[in-house]
Amino acid sequence: GIVDGKALSFSGGFADKTTSRARLENRVQQLERTYAVSPQAQAVNTAGGDLLAVSKSKSLIELKRDMEALICSDTDQSSGTAGAGDKLTGLGKWTDPTNTSRFPDATHQAYRARSGSRYNRTTGGAMSENDFRDLLQAIYEGHGSASSYRLVAGPSVINDISGFTRVEVSNHATFQLTQNVGDGTLKLSVQEYISDWGRVYLVPSLLNGFSTGGTLGNAQRNRGYLIPGDGNIQLRYLEDIKTIDLADVDGGGARGLVRAMVTICPLAGGKPLGSIV
Repeated sequence: GIVDGKALSFSGGFADKTTSRARLENRVQQLERTYAVSPQAQAVNTAGGDLLAVSKSKSLIELKRDMEALICSDTDQSSGTAGAGDKLTGLGKWTDPTNTSRFPDATHQAYRARSGSRYNRTTGGAMSENDFRDLLQAIYEGHGSASSYRLVAGPSVINDISGFTRVEVSNHATFQLTQNVGDGTLKLSVQEYISDWGRVYLVPSLLNGFSTGGTLGNAQRNRGYLIPGDGNIQLRYLEDIKTIDLADVDGGGARGLVRAMVTICPLAGGKPLGSIV
């Protein structure tokens, strides 16, 4: 305790609490998708309405899909060249407890994802409930907040968590749950998991863990990111999603592009994050 009325010693006892701060950086990445329609196709009455508008809407869907894949990627940031633009750092790197590219020294590494906050499903096999609880506990011990999370996860991870309610008995699944089935509907999908270390909402995704595109594989099926709901991860726009219609200057038909300039800002580094790979 503090002695009441004791005079302060101005020669000591005062400490600068900001000396352990670290500046975490990410780059802004530009995304584009183009659209077009030929003059003849645009002139014909077609089911579905204006073909240019249809083409534009599909490009917007593709752009939003690109953004999800970018945010959930393993990409590490890099400066652009004459042949390629800047790249941002995706969640695959921010959630890596061994990352030294974004956390190069001891001061930065104090904000790195905590050891134990990543479960390796690729080498460790299907994730058990104990594995999942240990992961959540590691995040809590590093961050100090039992908050709510979004688990953005591939099919294999979602299946693992649904399997927490099942026990195999002689090759037949036995379900352990309490549920009001007065409406005649038995719900076997786990959409929310409540633990001692936070509430987790499950969000299925097919776009985790890409770096350069490709087809869906085990790397994507096994990937999941635990993202806290307290604003520690923010999506920022240097330029919001916009459409740019271009003039038909060469007779090739109406065309245009959709574009966005985005980055993600982990305000507390990787400390409040978790991952499954």
